[in-house]
Amino acid sequence: MKNPVLHHASICVADVARAREFYETVLGFAPIPRPDFGFPGMWYGLGEGQLHLIQRDQRSPAPARINPSDPHFAVTVDVPGMRAKLKDLGLDVLDAGDQMWVLDPDGNTVELRQDPTS
Repeated sequence: MKNPVLHHASICVADVARAREFYETVLGFAPIPRPDFGFPGMWYGLGEGQLHLIQRDQRSPAPARINPSDPHFAVTVDVPGMRAKLKDLGLDVLDAGDQMWVLDPDGNTVELRQDPTS
């Protein structure tokens, strides 16, 4: 049997427009086409997988601090370049060398890992 491959992960956001600003402008994610499901959302292509943002009115309170043991997803990036960008934007980061964690505007934890090919 073939190993399963992750197709997508989805996270809830309170405001898709605000989340788009973070994921596209800060992290550099590229949007991909999304069918009209009758509720707001956004899809991003990440390598062979996808990240789906789903707008929901009710969200759990955002965490008070970044905690790598909270539910999260991870993407590979140029960590030194991203570290500098996040610092310039004044965003809080939990830094562990070749990986770091940041919260999106809705308090979702995003892990940023050094791309092993760079």
